[in-house]
Amino acid sequence: MNIPIRLALVALVLSLMLAIYGIIRFADAERARDLQSLQIQLNLAAEGRAEAIGRWIEGQYAALEGLARDQSLLTQLRRLREAPDKQIEQGLNDLLEDAARAIEGAGDWLSDPPPTLGRRPVGDWFILDPEDRPIAAVNGTSVLTPELIAWLGGTPLSERGMLDLHLGAAGRLLLGWLVPIRDPENAEEVIGRLLALHPLDAGLFDLLKTPGLTARTAESYLIRRRGHLIEYLSPLLDGSEPLSKRLAINTEGLIDAAALERPGQFHQGYNYALRESYAISRPIPATDWVLVQRIGAAEALAASDAWRMTLISGLTLIAVLIGSALVLVWFYASSRKVEALAESYRQAAERFERLSGFLDILADSQPHPILVVDASGHLTYANRRLAELTGLAVDEIRGRSLTAVFGQETGAHLSLAAQRVRETQSPQVETAALRDPEGQERVWRVHYQPFITSIVGSSPGVLITIEDLTELMRERARRERNTQRLIDTLVALVDERDPDAAHQSRYVVEVARAIADELGFDAIQRTTVEQAARLVNLGKIRIPRAILMKEKQLTEQELSRVREALDSGPQILCGIEFDGPVIETLEQVNEWADGSGRPKGLKGEQILPSAQVVALANDFVALISPRAFREAKGLDEAVSLLMQEIGRRFERRYVLALLNQLDNRGGRERWAEISQRRAIEVG
Repeated sequence: MNIPIRLALVALVLSLMLAIYGIIRFADAERARDLQSLQIQLNLAAEGRAEAIGRWIEGQYAALEGLARDQSLLTQLRRLREAPDKQIEQGLNDLLEDAARAIEGAGDWLSDPPPTLGRRPVGDWFILDPEDRPIAAVNGTSVLTPELIAWLGGTPLSERGMLDLHLGAAGRLLLGWLVPIRDPENAEEVIGRLLALHPLDAGLFDLLKTPGLTARTAESYLIRRRGHLIEYLSPLLDGSEPLSKRLAINTEGLIDAAALERPGQFHQGYNYALRESYAISRPIPATDWVLVQRIGAAEALAASDAWRMTLISGLTLIAVLIGSALVLVWFYASSRKVEALAESYRQAAERFERLSGFLDILADSQPHPILVVDASGHLTYANRRLAELTGLAVDEIRGRSLTAVFGQETGAHLSLAAQRVRETQSPQVETAALRDPEGQERVWRVHYQPFITSIVGSSPGVLITIEDLTELMRERARRERNTQRLIDTLVALVDERDPDAAHQSRYVVEVARAIADELGFDAIQRTTVEQAARLVNLGKIRIPRAILMKEKQLTEQELSRVREALDSGPQILCGIEFDGPVIETLEQVNEWADGSGRPKGLKGEQILPSAQVVALANDFVALISPRAFREAKGLDEAVSLLMQEIGRRFERRYVLALLNQLDNRGGRERWAEISQRRAIEVG
């Protein structure tokens, strides 16, 4: 064999090896993307379970704190401090038993079912004096255990505490809760503590079940660190009961050890049964617990691995067939067996054509246009859906530039994005308004995926998939228009019934929008504020016109009727779907920052920011607008009145945002006109 033939064979072998290497690299990139998608799924599941458990813990504290604020309990404790008396102590015991039964019967105390009438409470309940001596007890003894006394001593008197999960004397799982009882006349003075020890049932563990996660090896469980051991606090898939399994924290490759060391991260290793797994961990606030969301590695990426092996096998087979065909053609072309060579080449070409046709069928079966562009921006592949979109044959599309196929504007946009993906070698997804080959504006979601293919040559190509979202966006716009028309209709009904406040919602929207912009609200929050501001007086539809038109001060009965109508206004919208929490905003407009509002007595951060903004804007416009029974307030007087409501009606940041709009954003000039226009409208 001469030297040129040897060199040619070496070059061919190297080319095949490079092609196979490229295929493997592409498959590895696909696997990394699938692993990233798995991380997102596990993260969402872990966030949901951790949040549910956090709410559950706060619910237990809230039940005890409500009892600690009970006026009857506080009154009897005060009387007992002033003059110890057996009758008062017995009254406290009876009150504690009734309260314990009521709390457990509410169905939210450690998820126990409501007890039947007359049944004693399940848990042990204590009222302790500031020196942790029992004053009253239900089910518990008057003498606390040394362990419990030590825990009480380690918990500051003014703080609440949780006695962590442990096994009781009867082998049942127990949790303890402790809250201070404060003197209502001096909130800094703690006059006692309320202690509840309660058996734990399956209610908490039901919160670990993730809706929609049906994988056989998927599970959520709780762990904590005890010295050099990991304790498992919840049931496991291998049948282990809570607190029955412990593992050394230095077990090599254990995902639960990594979760305790670095909670909140993605972990890869072995689970408690030494099976390879992936997991996401989340710390549970106010506890030593860490939640682990786990899935078996084999099951998590089984479908993805099978698809990648099929892809690698198929592409490798194509590369090998191409190389084999070239070797056969070249070898027999230099020999006297030309006819045999031609026949072999024809057969190899047919096999390759069948494989190529199979890949074309796969691509043509997709509902979206698929194309491949090379480094120069020319198409090297197009599926049938792209041919239908452009009105050209598939063979006519290949070799053309993107601008020749899609037009100058859209083609230039796609070329620039594809070049960026080639340079970064990172996938990209964008949603943009572009024109199709017929010049019609469409909303497309375009996926760009870099890869190396023998079709493009040695240059990296870009696979582009186009998903048409136009009809979806049009439907969304239509729904938004219908919602806006409905809002306009409801506002018109309110204005017709109350001429004195006609068009007020328009000015409330203007002021609320300015405050929202000042606070940096996002798009959904701003839309929520604007829609809620327009509907803030919707409840007036249910107020008799005679009350709305009354020029004298309303009676207390009339005011009560007005409040009931305004509070029930959001119920009119209960069947309407909004993009943001519009109905919740309207329901909280009359809530006050100090908790003295209505209807639920929410306070502080419990009130939606959108509700605070709409309420503030509504009060401001009402103050600077004339009414039948009073003149309009000046801007300075209105601001002064609102400043007095800081900490009671509104939080400081909302009022300061309004004040900044007035003094630094031209609000005084704009909103002085509101008062003038309102005077003309009312007059």
